[in-house]
Order: sequence, then structure tokens, then C-alpha cells
Amino acid sequence: MLVPLLTGSLGMNSQDDPPEGLAPEDIWSEDYANDVYPWGGNDRIQFKEYHDYFTMRDRMMQLAEQTWEYQDESVNIMSFHEGLNGGMNARGVETTADDYEGWFYNHRSPWMKITAGGETLEGVDGGDCNDFVGDCGNYPEIPDIQLVGNHHAREWMSYEVPMFFLETLAHYYGTAGIDNDGDGLIDEDTWGDSNGDGQLDDDGDCLSLAASFQDSNGDGEACGPGDLGVDEDFPEQQITDLVNTREIYLIPMLNVDGNRYDREVFCGEDAWNCESAGWRKNLRDNTVTGVTPIPDVDEDVDEGCDGVDLNRNYQFEWGAPLGATGPLFPGMCYAAGPNNDVYNGPVDDTDNDGDGQINEDHVDGKDDDADGQIDEDWWGGNTEPETRFIQDLTEMNDDDGDGASDYKATLTWHSYSELVLYPWGHCTDCETPDHDELIYHGNMMAEMTTYENMQSSDLYPTTGDYCDWHYGVHDSYCYTIEIGTAFHQYPEDIDHIAVRNLGIPFYMVEMADNPRERARIGIQEVEKSQWIVSADNLTIPDSGPIPITMCIDPSFPYTNDHNFSHVMWRTVKPTRQQSDYGPKEWIEEEWKMTGFQETGDNCTLTNNETGNLIVSNLPVPEDFSGKLHYKSMLGTRSGTFPFSYPAPGIYEEINVAYRAPY
Repeated sequence: MLVPLLTGSLGMNSQDDPPEGLAPEDIWSEDYANDVYPWGGNDRIQFKEYHDYFTMRDRMMQLAEQTWEYQDESVNIMSFHEGLNGGMNARGVETTADDYEGWFYNHRSPWMKITAGGETLEGVDGGDCNDFVGDCGNYPEIPDIQLVGNHHAREWMSYEVPMFFLETLAHYYGTAGIDNDGDGLIDEDTWGDSNGDGQLDDDGDCLSLAASFQDSNGDGEACGPGDLGVDEDFPEQQITDLVNTREIYLIPMLNVDGNRYDREVFCGEDAWNCESAGWRKNLRDNTVTGVTPIPDVDEDVDEGCDGVDLNRNYQFEWGAPLGATGPLFPGMCYAAGPNNDVYNGPVDDTDNDGDGQINEDHVDGKDDDADGQIDEDWWGGNTEPETRFIQDLTEMNDDDGDGASDYKATLTWHSYSELVLYPWGHCTDCETPDHDELIYHGNMMAEMTTYENMQSSDLYPTTGDYCDWHYGVHDSYCYTIEIGTAFHQYPEDIDHIAVRNLGIPFYMVEMADNPRERARIGIQEVEKSQWIVSADNLTIPDSGPIPITMCIDPSFPYTNDHNFSHVMWRTVKPTRQQSDYGPKEWIEEEWKMTGFQETGDNCTLTNNETGNLIVSNLPVPEDFSGKLHYKSMLGTRSGTFPFSYPAPGIYEEINVAYRAPY
């Protein structure tokens, strides 16, 4: 059908006629239309060139030195770290900072701790100090999440995406009501299909462009993720709320050794023109050298032998994955049998539990030797400075002292394939106990990116990978995001791929408090069926408090604890400036909190089922006139918080007339 239409149009119209639809400059600001990001900076900070290790580290340190303002208070939300301080780890092993240094270049993985520290805004300096880890922004009541980039040296986008996330978070924390694209609207197009109409372009601005402008990133998908006008105007208040209520551990470049080698030696600065796929592993020295100790610290890198694939080196189900080489003897590599790109590291040759046996109970969550202990004498894994860093950062992060890691959610970025992957990776025709729940969150992130969501082993089986270890050992919902279409993307692709993937870490941070419960509520679509009374349907009484009602599903595990289930509200009397420039001027107005009460009445949910009506009676003074802003937050009995109505970062607004007697 398209061919005759196109052919006919050429005969009837002049080729000089303007195309149907708008141009970018007709809708948006010049900066937005030209991919100029509001934090400024050079081409690396603007994501037009790749960071290297040194520029990335410098930028992280620069951001960590800033102080942010929120509600008239100064707060430090970021602290910069490298590796760990060390001490006695959770396994009873004494470590030092040197144990986390790369084998060759001797760098420790740089990382950022990000949190505002809850309602008190004590930030990264005012919480409990973890001397082993080296940070003082630890709060037992605040959920934690670990985000890791660049396990594999050649996957340069896997550290650019976390850096873009970091820049976005740093720029927008403490703000609200920003018109990100300059179209005169605010918060109208957040990540994903937020209004459920099947289009990622919630406000339709990309769809209003002429067809020639709708695929601005050149990936063949018109008005898809990463294109101008798609998911471009997210609520800044949501970013602030997440930083206030989460502890974020961001490790953009885990494999510093390997990345430097790939960039400086193996492929070079223009690695997108590299004759090979690039260097993947770290730089462990595996060569047998006779009497020379292993590793031989004086030897140059042997590209046919050296290095360990870090994402095959975690202990859960560690072994020889399909197509990989395993060591005949610990740490050894022979000319006749070089190690390939997925070499998983040396065998552990110690009797870990002192029973006179070696490697009789590998890490799989089972008591393989029936001695009453689980996983106490492992075969191998976690042998590298980089994987030991992840191991100890994970196992020494126990703010509430319950003996378990605090990371309920974890994420690792890789490239490439445009996939969202969830456990298991080590087995085929198998499922985790949380299979449906893992699929749910994967689908949400796949929707944001139009990536494919699948179980990791359906791509290919892997043993000893990050996500199997985090889920299998620490019960953390873990996802691998395979970014883009190449190991070394062209520089002109950096920014639009980063934009395409921006919503994923914010989604992960939000669900990190209780991913299992959030998934089960989401699968039942309970959250979607609930509603708060809109401003259009709110009746303000002539006197007394203003009732804000909500209709909740009877199966929603709502708590009546007012600290978790409440209406946030504020009254504002607009000045001339506020009337002209909108809600960004109200960011400093303090929100009040009023809890819900059960009414005993029923209501109709959006799915036409019967719900329970609850009410929050707002004590708005009768002599007030101006605007009332309100939004609700619900928590569950197990502590999952918040479920926000309307969507996160948005609120209802209604004019309130003077009600007091004259």
C-alpha cells in the first residue's frame, strides 16, 4: 500500500513542498534539539566523546565535591571512593586496600556513594560509618542498591551509561518543575509508557514531527527510545525523592586494568576501528614461568594467556562454562592450551573448612557433602581484585546487622545486544523461584528501551556470573543490561544510547526497597487500579478540613502507619513571578503530611472492581486562599514505600477560595 501512495505523491506535488509535520526547532529549545545537556562541560561531559579512566575519575571527584540545596538545607549527597579500606571481611579473612588493586596498573575501582540520608538529610557524612567499606552514609532504615559497569574492558558504553545517570542525578537533585525540552510543558513525558496508551512518546511531540525527523538517533525506529521527544521530560522531584530515600552504590568502571589496556595498547583510542573485538578480561598473569612466583609481576601481558573474565569469576556455580577454558593447575597457562576470552580463573586449592578435603562443596546453595554446612569449600571464583571488591562491598554492607547483605536489587551494564537479562544463567530449562517476578521487572525495563527481556541462559549459558551470584547467594533481584549494537560504539552514538538507557537505573533504584513485593503487586495490576481523587472531582467544603479520598484494592497490603501511608500537601499563594514561571518557584515550599483513615465505604476501582475508600482530612485553614497541592504515598505492611498517586513527581493542584466568615 505504501509504494503506490509514495509514487502518486511525487506526481501531484512539487518536490519543494514542505514535509507534513513539524521540525525540532518548531517545538523545542535550541539546546534540546541539538543534544546539549544542561550541566555543560566539555565533549566528554556532554557525551560526545568517551571518558577514559582518568577523566571519568576526575569527573566523579569533581561531582562529589559539590554541595546541594534542598528545602533551604545544604546536603552532601555524594562521596567518592576507590576500592575498600579493608580489615576483617565477612568470611573472616584479613584484607587491606592493596587487595583490591588491579594486577597490572594497580588501580582500585572508583565508585560513588549517593544518598541524602532520609528525612533528616544527613547525607553521605551523617550516617553510620562503615570503616571496612570507607563511607559514613549508612542508614539501617534506607534500602540499598548496587549498580556496576564495565566488567568487560572493551564494552565502553557500559561505563558511559552509568556516568550519564550520575550526571543527570547530580544536575537535577533538589529541583522540580523543569521544562527539560523547552516546549512550555513540565513533567509531561517520563520514562516508559506512563499513560498506558502503547506509545513511549506520552505527550506526542515526537509523533508531531515530520517523518524525516522522527528517527533522530538513526536506529530505524521512529519515535522510539533515545529519539528526540521521547521520555524527555521526567519529573525532577522523583529523582530527589529517590536520592532522599535510597543508598546508591555506583561503580561505573569495575575493570580499570582491562579498560586501560584495551584503550592504550590492544585497540587504541579509536577502538571502533579496531581489527579485533577488543580486550575483554582483566590483566591477571597466568603464564607458567618455572620457578617464578605466580603471578609473575615483572612480565608483560601475554595476550594469548593472561587475564580472567570477571563475569565468569563469581563463586556461584563457578566452573568451566560452555566454550570456555578452565585451568589444569591453579593460575597456569600453557602454550599448547591458551586461555580464551571467557577464562574463569584459577581453581581454589585450599581446604576452606579444614576437614581434610578440597573443593567438596562448591557454591550452589546446597550441602553437597552432607556435613551440615552449605557452600563452605568452593571450587573457585572470586579470585580477582575486582570480584573480591564486589564480594566484600556486598557482604560487608549490612547496615541493620541482620547478617545479610542489604542489596535487594543489583544491576550490571554490558554491551552489546539490546537485551534485559535475568537469572538463571548457569542452566538451561530451569527457572528461579522468582521467575515470574523477575520477568515482570525485566518487562518494565524492556518497555523503556524496546530491548528484549529474556532469561540469561536463553542467550547462552554462563557459570560464575555476577547476577547468578547476587541472586543465588544474596537473594538480590539482579539484571544484566546489554547496551547498544557494538563493543566499541562510534562516538556519535554515545549520547543517544545513554539517553535510551537512562530510565533503567532510576527504575531499579525505585524498586530496590522490596522488588519481590513490588513485582507481585504489579503482576496483579493492583497498583494501576487504585486512584486518588483528582482536582477536577474534588469538592471543597464550606468549612472544616478538606477531604482527600483514595480508592484502594482490598488485596493491596496497605499499612495504616501514617509514616508510610499519607497525603503530602502544601498551600501556596502565587506571586506574580510564580504565576508567570510556574511550579519551579515552589520547590522551597514545605510539604506537610496527613495520614489516611478508613471510611468503611466502598468505591469503584479503575478496573470496575470494588475497592475500599480511605480519606485524609487536610487541616487547611479556612482563611487561606490560593492553591492547594496534594499527592498521596502508600506503603505496605512489609515496608515497601512509596507507591505514589498520581505518578511519581506529579501532584494535583486546585484553587481554594477564602472560606472563613467575614
